[in-house]
Amino acid sequence: MTHQNFSTKIVNSIMRYATNKYLTLKPSSLTQLPPPNSTKAKEKSYLLYIHIPFCMTLCTYCSFNRFLFQEDKAKAYFELLRKEMLMVKDLGYDFNAIYVGGGTTSIMPKELCETLDLAKSLFGIKEVSCESDPNHLHLEELEMFRGRIDRLSVGVQSFDDGILRKVGRYEKFGSGKEVIKKLQKAIGVLPILNVDLIFNFPNQTKEMLAKDLEIIKELKPEQVTLYPLMSSPSVKSILKRSIGEVSLKNEAQLYWQILETLKEDFSPLSSWAFSHKGSAIFDEYVVNNDEYVGIGSGSFSFLNGTLYVNTFSLKEYAHKINSGNMGVARERKYSKKAQLQYRLMVELFGGKASAKDFKQKYNANLEWDLFKELAFLKLTGNIYKKDGDYYPTTQGKYLFLSMMKEFYIGMDRVREESRAMLKEEDM
Repeated sequence: MTHQNFSTKIVNSIMRYATNKYLTLKPSSLTQLPPPNSTKAKEKSYLLYIHIPFCMTLCTYCSFNRFLFQEDKAKAYFELLRKEMLMVKDLGYDFNAIYVGGGTTSIMPKELCETLDLAKSLFGIKEVSCESDPNHLHLEELEMFRGRIDRLSVGVQSFDDGILRKVGRYEKFGSGKEVIKKLQKAIGVLPILNVDLIFNFPNQTKEMLAKDLEIIKELKPEQVTLYPLMSSPSVKSILKRSIGEVSLKNEAQLYWQILETLKEDFSPLSSWAFSHKGSAIFDEYVVNNDEYVGIGSGSFSFLNGTLYVNTFSLKEYAHKINSGNMGVARERKYSKKAQLQYRLMVELFGGKASAKDFKQKYNANLEWDLFKELAFLKLTGNIYKKDGDYYPTTQGKYLFLSMMKEFYIGMDRVREESRAMLKEEDM
């Protein structure tokens, strides 16, 4: 426990420093993304991320790029998305997987289907994952998604009515019982339904979490993801006013409770994602895809060691696309060392760091290039070595969950900075 507390505090401090340092972006002069690496293009090892930034109502604690839904604006936006997708094709990219995020991705299901159909006609797509919410689980919509979407990830957050009321979801999506009924009807329609939950809400007890976990065991969704509550600086004050002070005091204990409760029925896919035993496996895209192309306002791309961010302004995005340019607005180049450190974190978060893979993918000697990092993780009891590969210990699973949380909080800060620059006419 002492090692756990020490290593987690040290690593979290390092992560906060690193995200502040490395997630500071500069304006980009590019009018389009760089072309693909020829080898990776042949292997179709890129992921295509599609961002749909519209919601019927806006959650105050959400930092993702999102705007209030207006049908005419949204319809025009989908047309722009498809134009940018064609530009990506012209650059020579191919993809094996798509991830659609938002916003509310299924806010216009016919437009979403048309966009996915175009992507499948252009690229060698094998898997499509899409975010959703409890209000978009209508059977007729799900039937439209058959053959188009392989994994639907539904943001539930909690089944506890008290928590739902405090975070403003009870009025928007219904009570815990109502959400359960919607999920019961939706499970089994598509190949994989993933339920997103959050733990470590202020004042959340072990008993409250236990009820959420028992409901999951009864529902038997193909996958469940349990995120620790993430609060970037601006969101922290909003959360404090609505649900209370965010604290890390009980986070580790609640995480051990999750691992213990789910171990009989679910297998881990990463530190926070679990697959129901006997269900199809759909791994986390962030672990398996080291490079990705993002299209849409507010999307991110990572290519050749550089992070690119599309404009968050709907007005500027439309102007760029209609002028024959892509949506790129800001960028940041990373050293090989920084890239290797990031991949070590992500792959251990996913359950294994392979020396062979590091050599093949990054032309790196894992044990030489990341000697200090591995030594610290071994010394503090967070990883162990087996057959040349490195695996997280039980303690290490929590450490890498904490690291990924800090990384995502850093990404939220980038989004907040981008959104803070928007004017009324940009929305």
